[in-house]
Amino acid sequence: MPDKGWDQVLVWAFRDRRQGHPPTAVSALEITVDTEYLGRGLSHRMLAALRDAAAGQGHTALPAPVRPTAKHLQPRARMADYIRRRREDGLPTDPWLRVHVRAGGSIEKVASASMTVSGSLTQWRQWTGLPFDSDGDIDVPGALVPVRCDTTHDHAVYL
Repeated sequence: MPDKGWDQVLVWAFRDRRQGHPPTAVSALEITVDTEYLGRGLSHRMLAALRDAAAGQGHTALPAPVRPTAKHLQPRARMADYIRRRREDGLPTDPWLRVHVRAGGSIEKVASASMTVSGSLTQWRQWTGLPFDSDGDIDVPGALVPVRCDTTHDHAVYL
């Protein structure tokens, strides 16, 4: 998995399609379950369906830039530390990482720049409802890490 994770997988896919290259690899990008349906085993079934689809196309691996679902509760924790946390049974403390490990996956590394979202402070204010009026790291509800705000340059980046 590349350091740019999610973003890099998309760049490769669009570039290969634009250049007419046939697919030689597959990657999971996202599974989203509406909160109303959590706890019904849908994530396990959706992941199994992705694995089956990849296998049906002849792929033997399904790399996935996984977004840990509970990380947003600890946005200032280092991702490398967070993904190493385990329960008493040895499984990851994060529910989504646990689903992947139970399905036979392994946690290989942190994609240090998996998703980058940058914009003007006006855009960030519109997206989040937060003031973005001071320099430094801003905690945004739902974000895995703080957003870096630079008022001098009217810019903020989520990495």
